[in-house]
Amino acid sequence: LALSAAHASPGVHAVYGAQDVPGQNMIGHVLKDEPLFPDSEIMFYGQPLAMILAEDESIAEAAAKLVILEAEELPPVFSIEEAERLKQWYIPERKIARGDVDDALNKARYTIHGQSYTGGQEHFYMESQRTRAILTDHDLIHLLCATQSTMEVQEIAARVLGIPAHRIAVEVPRLGGAFGGKERSATIWAVMAALGAFLSGRPVQVMLTRDEDMRVTGKRHPFLSNWKIGFDEDGKIKAWDIELMCNGGAYVDLSVAILERAMFHADNCYHIPNVRIKGRACRTNLPPNTAFRGFGGPQGIFTIESALGQIAKKLNKDPLELRKLNCYQNGDITPYGQKISETSALKMLEQVAEAADYQKLIHEVHDFNSKHEHHKQGLGIMPVKFGISFTTALMNQGSALIWVYIDGSLSVSTGGVEMGQELNSKVALIVQRVLGLSYDKIRVESSHTQRTGNASPTAASTGSDINGNAARIAAEKIRKSLSEIARIMLQERYEIDSEELIFADDKVFAQAEPDKSIAFPELVRRAHQERTPLGAYGYYATPDLYFDRDLGQGNPFHYFVYGAAIARVQLGLLSGEHEILSTHIVHENAQSLHPDIDMGQVVGAFIQSVGWCTMEELVIDTKGRYLSANPSTYKIPGVRDLPRDLRVTLQPSKSAQASILGSKAVGEPPFMYGMAVFFALQNAIQSVKPEAELSFPATPEAIIRALN
Repeated sequence: LALSAAHASPGVHAVYGAQDVPGQNMIGHVLKDEPLFPDSEIMFYGQPLAMILAEDESIAEAAAKLVILEAEELPPVFSIEEAERLKQWYIPERKIARGDVDDALNKARYTIHGQSYTGGQEHFYMESQRTRAILTDHDLIHLLCATQSTMEVQEIAARVLGIPAHRIAVEVPRLGGAFGGKERSATIWAVMAALGAFLSGRPVQVMLTRDEDMRVTGKRHPFLSNWKIGFDEDGKIKAWDIELMCNGGAYVDLSVAILERAMFHADNCYHIPNVRIKGRACRTNLPPNTAFRGFGGPQGIFTIESALGQIAKKLNKDPLELRKLNCYQNGDITPYGQKISETSALKMLEQVAEAADYQKLIHEVHDFNSKHEHHKQGLGIMPVKFGISFTTALMNQGSALIWVYIDGSLSVSTGGVEMGQELNSKVALIVQRVLGLSYDKIRVESSHTQRTGNASPTAASTGSDINGNAARIAAEKIRKSLSEIARIMLQERYEIDSEELIFADDKVFAQAEPDKSIAFPELVRRAHQERTPLGAYGYYATPDLYFDRDLGQGNPFHYFVYGAAIARVQLGLLSGEHEILSTHIVHENAQSLHPDIDMGQVVGAFIQSVGWCTMEELVIDTKGRYLSANPSTYKIPGVRDLPRDLRVTLQPSKSAQASILGSKAVGEPPFMYGMAVFFALQNAIQSVKPEAELSFPATPEAIIRALN
């Protein structure tokens, strides 16, 4: 790699490569397999080889064209099948098993073999990858960073620079979308900016264009699954044997954890007494695939839902009744040994069937299909059981810091990153409920390692659970300390002696005499005079989580979220184009912190999943270059792709397992509902050609191929 010509260009300040890294040239986190800059082998097209610091972007881009690269081209591996043939796995095969699968398959009345494939997906966040690094006093590097994981950026930047972590301050004001694409994938760009500032002594900004971002960042993992399922004449599943393989790309990134969650969700809502789940994460020469909303769960769930579709066809059984027959009941045990309680899987299926008037839909679709030659309709059903927690137990912890200012307003800091999911709004609502303040008196600050260190990523649908609980604990500490001062003030002013105090409407009063109160700002000023703490730190760790990876057994989830969807589609047999006529969704979210926010999450996740299932197709050339690398070549859903009739019911419940203030997570579970559209399209195709199998994603071309 010859960099001298680029370095000599007018306006170029410096050129840095692997040889200039002062610490470890390694950004790999789970496994130390990914360098910041490669020093011997380039693993994927678009891998950064060096960085050019110039006065402006155009100068840097011109200088980059002067870099001379001499390399020997080696045979690349892009597919799961080829990686499997070469046994290119990051770690040995993982396994989860329960019962005697081989015996149950041998004794089953019916068995079906199958193979399922799901493709990748571009995150398509509005804000591309970017970081700004600024040197400040006392040798501190301040990173304004688009990341979901402030701790990881701080830790890896410190490693690469060879300096203590306290000299790296990572701040995230808010993100313009992420969907998992800035959990690990943001780290490399942040570390580059930190390295440039550290070596040059000047501010550095790294910012990808849309095309660059789409070409060189990882996507949702493609999965290939081989499976065998055994069942009786009623459709009761007796055995489930599945082999999950994912395309992880050039470096491990989060592929092992994503594979693991796919394995955890290979049962979806169904109790199967004999299960064997194998998983392998494959190394290929694509950009490292990474976290994406659902984190492997959709890929695992898609596979078993595909198998149930085959059973329904084999037995000529109603797909809804088949799913209801196999649903988990309280007391059942999952393949990984976690006991099921508070399940509402069956209830969700019954409620969505009632909401959609399922029997009427069946008759209407059959009637339409009998009368139309060139257009057909179909129905798809998608139940969901989704586990909530990081499956790596140590990540289920978080902190919060609250300061009450002298005028009675509050500042709240957590490790959570706001990226459009309204985490900050939910944290403010939690503090509001504890301290009884007006919403506008509470400010939730940017995520910052100097205020809340060692923060877990904002991911796995745990943002509100972990950070909200930490903020609640901090607010309760403040309430407790202020209560002592409030009792003194109520005694002095009204001669009220009460243990039961109410914090509400920006004041504090005894429960028995609400008309005699102390204004919150007045209480705060008195507390300050009495030298009572007006700040508090809250720490929360999700309880009772563990998993033995060697045994494949444990309790990896704090609770499960349940729901179900029914979709109706219409497709043109000549064009392959389709329309979603209706979708009914029932989503169980316990005691919602904010129903409007949760509704937005359900609808957004659904349509994002529809995109994955029906239109978002990643295309590479023979060199591993993404050809679908901008909005003109990669189609994402628009407002016209929404169903004509979309109805969502947020189903409240009283759950003892629910988290912050009785609520349940809502970020990832609704993503599964979009798969109902895929299965509805397959149902429509099979009304014409019963043996046809629709490939993924269900683009018009895929539909035409299935019909022909």
